[in-house]
Amino acid sequence: MRFFRRRSSGPRRDGCGFVLLTFVFSCLFLVLNSALIGKFVPPLLDAGPAFLRRLGVVQAVLFAGPVILIFVEWWLVDLVVALVTPQRDSPRERTARSATARETQHEASARRPGS
Repeated sequence: MRFFRRRSSGPRRDGCGFVLLTFVFSCLFLVLNSALIGKFVPPLLDAGPAFLRRLGVVQAVLFAGPVILIFVEWWLVDLVVALVTPQRDSPRERTARSATARETQHEASARRPGS
């Protein structure tokens, strides 16, 4: 039985630490989003049509707004991570690239005089 395993070189996105950080950042996003929605939405609702001033509509916007913003923020985090991290080749792409490199070397050696 192996107690110590060598970790892969790729980023780890599982385990207790990842879940805990995701929870902490989601709570932070929720607090910030609630403050933003609470500050900027009521003046916009007052300036809008009369049905937006109804209590039910205001409560729905104040509740759903921060939750929707959390999804948008995590989508943006995923987008930035995908843009910043280098893409790794799949095994199929590596095999195709090495086959192309062997063909190119073979063609180059066939063109040399005296080969």
